[in-house]
Amino acid sequence: MRKLFGIVTLGFLLSSCGHHRDVRPGADGVHKVTVRGEEKEEAERSAISQAEHYCKEFEKRPAFIEEKTVYTGNMDEKTRDTVRKASKAAMVVGGTASTFGKDEGTRTAGGVVGVGGGVGSIMAGGNDYTSEMKFKCN
Repeated sequence: MRKLFGIVTLGFLLSSCGHHRDVRPGADGVHKVTVRGEEKEEAERSAISQAEHYCKEFEKRPAFIEEKTVYTGNMDEKTRDTVRKASKAAMVVGGTASTFGKDEGTRTAGGVVGVGGGVGSIMAGGNDYTSEMKFKCN
C-alpha cells in the first residue's frame, strides 16, 4: 500500500511540473509559449493555460503582448474542415447502420461507411494549428 501511495504521489508531482512545458522564459521578461493543437481554439486555450500556470508560480498573471495562431496542415484548411465534418457524420451513420441494420447487407454497408469516416478522420486529424503567444507576468 505504501509503495502504491508513493508511486501515485510521484506521478502527481511529475505531471504538475509539465503543465507549462511549452513556455520558453525570456531574459527580458517577455516569455513565449508555442502550442500545436487539432483545433484552433484548443491550441489557443492550451497556450493561455500554460502561460497562466507559469505566471502563477510567481504569484502573477500573464499579460499577453502578442498572439498568433496559424493553420499549418498539409491540406487546404477549408478542405480539412469539410473532410472532418463528413468523417464525423459517416462514423455516426455507419456505426448506426452496422449496429441496427435490418439485414446483413445494410450492416455491412454501414460498416464500410463507418470505416471510411474513420479514415477521413485520421487524414484530417493532425495537430494542424500552431498558436504562439508572447507574454509578461504581471
